[in-house]
Amino acid sequence: MTDEPQQSEDAAADESPAPEESGTHGRIATLLKWARQSRLRMLIVGSVALVVLGSLITSWSYMARIAVMQEDRATLARALEALDNHKYEEARSIVRRMQQKEDASQTFGSALFVLGAVKAYEAEQEWSVDRKRAVYLVAARYLQKAQELGVPPVREGSLHYLLGLSLIRGNQPQAGIDILERTLGDARLPTTELHELLTDAYLATPDPDLKAALKYNAKVVQDPSLPGDRLAKALITGTKILGKLGRVDEAFVQLNSINKKYVRPALIKSVSGQLSITAAEMLPVYDKERIGLLDGAVADLREAQRLEPLNGQLTRESMYWIGRSLEVRGDTAGAVEQYNRISKLYGDTAESIVATLAKADLSRGNGHIEQALIGYRTVLETVGNPLTYVNRLLSLSELRKRLIRAHTQFLEAKQFEQAVLLVDQFPLLFNRVEVTELRAKTHEAWGKYDLEEATKEKNNPNSELGASGRYHLRAAGRAYETLARLRFGTASFSEDLWSAAGNYFQGQSYTHVTPVLNEYLHHEARKNNATALLRLGQSLLAANENNKAIESFKECIDMHPRDAAAYQARLECAHAYRRKGQDNEALELLLTNLRGEQLTPGSPEWRDSLFSLGEFYYEQNQFPKAIATLDEAVTRYPNAPQSLLARYTIARAYHSAAREPAEKMLSAKTENDRLKNRQIRDDKLETALKNYLVVQKLLSKKGHEGNNALLKALRRNCYTMQGSVLFQLNRFEEARIAYGNVSTLFQDEPFVLESFVNIANCWRRLNQPIKARGTIAQAKLVLGRLPKDTNFRIATNFSRDKWANLLDEMETW
Repeated sequence: MTDEPQQSEDAAADESPAPEESGTHGRIATLLKWARQSRLRMLIVGSVALVVLGSLITSWSYMARIAVMQEDRATLARALEALDNHKYEEARSIVRRMQQKEDASQTFGSALFVLGAVKAYEAEQEWSVDRKRAVYLVAARYLQKAQELGVPPVREGSLHYLLGLSLIRGNQPQAGIDILERTLGDARLPTTELHELLTDAYLATPDPDLKAALKYNAKVVQDPSLPGDRLAKALITGTKILGKLGRVDEAFVQLNSINKKYVRPALIKSVSGQLSITAAEMLPVYDKERIGLLDGAVADLREAQRLEPLNGQLTRESMYWIGRSLEVRGDTAGAVEQYNRISKLYGDTAESIVATLAKADLSRGNGHIEQALIGYRTVLETVGNPLTYVNRLLSLSELRKRLIRAHTQFLEAKQFEQAVLLVDQFPLLFNRVEVTELRAKTHEAWGKYDLEEATKEKNNPNSELGASGRYHLRAAGRAYETLARLRFGTASFSEDLWSAAGNYFQGQSYTHVTPVLNEYLHHEARKNNATALLRLGQSLLAANENNKAIESFKECIDMHPRDAAAYQARLECAHAYRRKGQDNEALELLLTNLRGEQLTPGSPEWRDSLFSLGEFYYEQNQFPKAIATLDEAVTRYPNAPQSLLARYTIARAYHSAAREPAEKMLSAKTENDRLKNRQIRDDKLETALKNYLVVQKLLSKKGHEGNNALLKALRRNCYTMQGSVLFQLNRFEEARIAYGNVSTLFQDEPFVLESFVNIANCWRRLNQPIKARGTIAQAKLVLGRLPKDTNFRIATNFSRDKWANLLDEMETW
């Protein structure tokens, strides 16, 4: 009895699960243990397991089928349906699923159309103007690609409408106009909306087409089904267009016809004020009606500000027009103050840009150049990229015109530095070709002006001003050469090369002239060829390439014998031959110009050939021919630039011609021959002296020669040669005075030492040895004062040391 309960408890203990076998694993273990106790239990458990497994497989299969069915429903038709129902997010989701299919490329154009349409919707929801414009441009890119790939014919009209809209709203109005005007005949599209878009587009182009905008605006207004608010908006737009066209009376009539129920009173007042200012500008300055219109305009604009005090667009615009009214009234100071206030209060808004530009223009007109430049720079920096520029008060075209006008007025006022500084800011708004051309023209005008000023009466082409002129002409040459590269392949290419060569030539940059002219001649078959060959030869001649220069001159003469450049080429070629010592060839060319039938004494080439022939005879020691030729030249052309030097050369020719009778006088065997030759010598010396005095008188009329090296040299040589002639004529006191002029006027030049020596010689001939030694002592003092780096070899025959030795020796005489 006692053992049975104990045994039952043990069995129960065996059947109870261990603590670690609890949970899912414990249940499974219990189930298996239970099933193993009989076949029936095993059969039941197996059947249940098979049923559960089959159910799972069936469920999985069903779910996969559902998924496939949903994927199959991601079709173009569903995407377009969602788009038509304004379910934009769903439409985009369907397109994205479509793009994952292998055959998605067949409907890619339509898919991009859907994405572009969705983007256009999203752009309209953007609150930021810049962000709105950027998203519209993204939409336009989608739609342009869709247009390339193709969409179903039924969607083509919608595609073009959305593309045109996106381009216009994305600040590409001309491209939008081109698209929308092709769709005007499509009855499926909203005609009035198209006309509204085209109105906005024509007003937004860089150079607004006001007449085209007014045409489409009129069609909007004529729509009888147009809601009142849209009609009022269209009438306001039309009123502003009429005002800009100068049709102010019509604009006022249209403004008064607007149903005030749909327009803010402040807007009506603002537009009325703007029209009054436009009307006042069309009247004479002192017309009483003009003042009344301006007073009324200011009253309307201030009322607009009062009615809308939130400092919004309308307030800013009214403030600008008040400033404009002050400017039209002539109150420049008041206008500048008003514009300055707008600039400070409203940052980089459209009104601030226009006010800053107006203030800069007024500052320039008042002579406040620095302020004007700061204003222009501020405007350009604020505008930034012209592709994103939108300003209802100032179109891009008008902005560019006003900046170009400012640049032009700087040039007209000879304010070249300011013009260059302004052009340096232009790359922000103008393309590289435009900027390069403006820079070239600016430097060209600056260089020519400086050279003209340098060559006036008291100046000199070699002065600092002349050097500045040549510098700017070389800068113009570089700019024109760059411009030619930028416009290669256009009709302007050769013209730019020609301008580059011309400016390089005037700027004396002959090494640049040669390659540019060679390129010009390579590309240009006929135009300016004769002149190009002439300038090419002149440039080569300046570079001491005499043989190449002669080739160029001869080509000019042979290929263009009747062109005016050919006569100048003969003259220049004669100079080249003279350099080479081929005097016969040089003489033949000069005589051809003078004796030919084509040239007359009235032509500059005939005149220059005559002067050159006289110089040629002088260099050949043919003094009678030189005197006769140069005398004819100065008689015919007393005001020619060469006449002064020619008169001096005549004097030198008489002076040099006196050497021959002087030598004969010394070698004469009879007193008669000696006296005869002495008389001839003295006559020539007297004539030389008279001509030196004529040149000296002409130099005195010119006044102080400034930095003109030629005039300085002529003045010095005239005094020196007068002293020489007088010394030869034994007129020693007069000779001493003439030499004394040199020592007085040119104390800081090394050649003055020769004058002191000549003065000392005069004193000795006058039997005044003490004064002669005193003069030598004075010369030694001058020698000591001359800078150590003075180059004595340029103007004298001795070095510093030789001069010191000579003066020491002469002091002992």
